[in-house]
Amino acid sequence: MVPLIDQFYYFAFTVLIGVVSGFCYDLYRVTRGTLRLRKIGTALGDILFWIVLTGVVFTLLLMSNWGEVRLYVFLGLALGAVIYLNVLSRSTTSLLQLTFKTVHRLWKLFIKLLGSIWWLICLPFRFIYLAVAVPLGFVAGLLGKITQRLFGKPLRSAKRSLRSRLSSIFPLFEYKDHD
Repeated sequence: MVPLIDQFYYFAFTVLIGVVSGFCYDLYRVTRGTLRLRKIGTALGDILFWIVLTGVVFTLLLMSNWGEVRLYVFLGLALGAVIYLNVLSRSTTSLLQLTFKTVHRLWKLFIKLLGSIWWLICLPFRFIYLAVAVPLGFVAGLLGKITQRLFGKPLRSAKRSLRSRLSSIFPLFEYKDHD
């Protein structure tokens, strides 16, 4: 037989486990609200929550009273959850929401900082690209116009004659080019 003082200790610990369960519920509730889960996400989240909570309660019961499940265990869990939800839930929920908002803002700031660093790293390469690409594009455009004016008519006629010769050999080349 277990001494009475040990039974009070076990009962107090089950009440504490009930408080932990209530905190886990608030943590899940705030997480679900922050992530704005839809029907399927909420259903999967609920299943995952209950699996995790069952594991936590089971582990804590093993640590406290070697996993013995008696009536006082259920009463202690229920009493701890009720105490937590009536006394601590509002302040804890507010604190968790504030923590989530702060972490979200810090994450956004971190992402902006990474974007700024990336922009600074790429800046010299943009200047090099502009210094090379713009003049080369201008030169290519000028050469294209000059080549078209100088060799446009002879190139078109050479192209047509080559096509007609190839189309007589290979029927694949029998399409008309609209110059």
